[in-house]
Amino acid sequence: MKYIAIVLVIVAGAALSDTFDLIPIADTYTTPSGGCYGSLNYMQIANKPASGHPDERAMMLWDISEHMGATATSATLYINIFFQCPSGAGTYTEFYHATESWSESWSGAHVQHGSTLWQSYHYSTQGWVGVDVTDLVQAWLDGAMENHGIVLQVAGVYPWTKFHSRETSSNSPYLRVVFPEALDEDTWGSIKAVF
Repeated sequence: MKYIAIVLVIVAGAALSDTFDLIPIADTYTTPSGGCYGSLNYMQIANKPASGHPDERAMMLWDISEHMGATATSATLYINIFFQCPSGAGTYTEFYHATESWSESWSGAHVQHGSTLWQSYHYSTQGWVGVDVTDLVQAWLDGAMENHGIVLQVAGVYPWTKFHSRETSSNSPYLRVVFPEALDEDTWGSIKAVF
């Protein structure tokens, strides 16, 4: 009977995890002609030159320094969409890693990004939407590349999607990172103390 109890405790412990919801330390969007949009309470992505919205890209940056070297179970980028034009048409979006430093005072054209396509997603609904970016976040955690944040770029010609930025009082974008919670020596000690 003791062995069954030990197995149950170990299984329960193995299922534990640590979840962190990280708000961006910077976010903005860029246009080919430049402009400073970091103080706005929204970001937008689009590539609809005929409507005056050519190649608009969103960028977000998180501080993950305290988690460097860890292995993430998952990492999901959540944004809250409040506008699409036309509604329901959606915006097909590709996710790249930024390769240069930037801040919310950025006023130039686009920030440079790498060629690796980490994820793609067709934003077609309003409200909260989550996209899996685990591979990219793990590359940052491993130190395989510098963390300059993520770039959302429209693939093809699509109308624009607007979503809340970190400047809103609620509905800010966030990165949810889940790490497995390891059983430490204290935990093992507490298990042995039971028997």
